[in-house]
Amino acid sequence: MAKHITIDNVPTIWFKAQRVLRTLVQVGIPAFLGFALVLPMIIDAAGLPVDSSVRLWLVAAAAIVTAVAGGITRIMAIPAVNVWLTKIGLGAVPKSAIPVEPPYARGLGDGK
Repeated sequence: MAKHITIDNVPTIWFKAQRVLRTLVQVGIPAFLGFALVLPMIIDAAGLPVDSSVRLWLVAAAAIVTAVAGGITRIMAIPAVNVWLTKIGLGAVPKSAIPVEPPYARGLGDGK
C-alpha cells in the first residue's frame, strides 16, 4: 500500500526558532571566517590592495550569506514546505517515520 504524505500525518517541526539560530551559527562562523579572515589574505597574496572598504564588503557578504541561510531554514519549517520536503526525502523526519494512511481514510474509497 502506498504512503499518502499529507500535512495531517507529517509531524510538526519543534523549536523552529532554535533551528534558525543553529543554522545562523553553522553558516555564520565559516562565512565570517572565510569572507572576513581568509579571503582578504588571499586577495593580499594576489598582490591586490585590501583596504577597509574591501573588508567591509566582505563582512557584508558574510552577513548576507548567513541571513539568507537563516531565512531558508525558516521557510523549510513551514508545515506545507516540510510536507513537500518529506515527500522528496528531505523533511524533518524520514519518510519511513510517516504513518501509513490507507486511501479510504482520505475519502478516496469506501474501504472495501
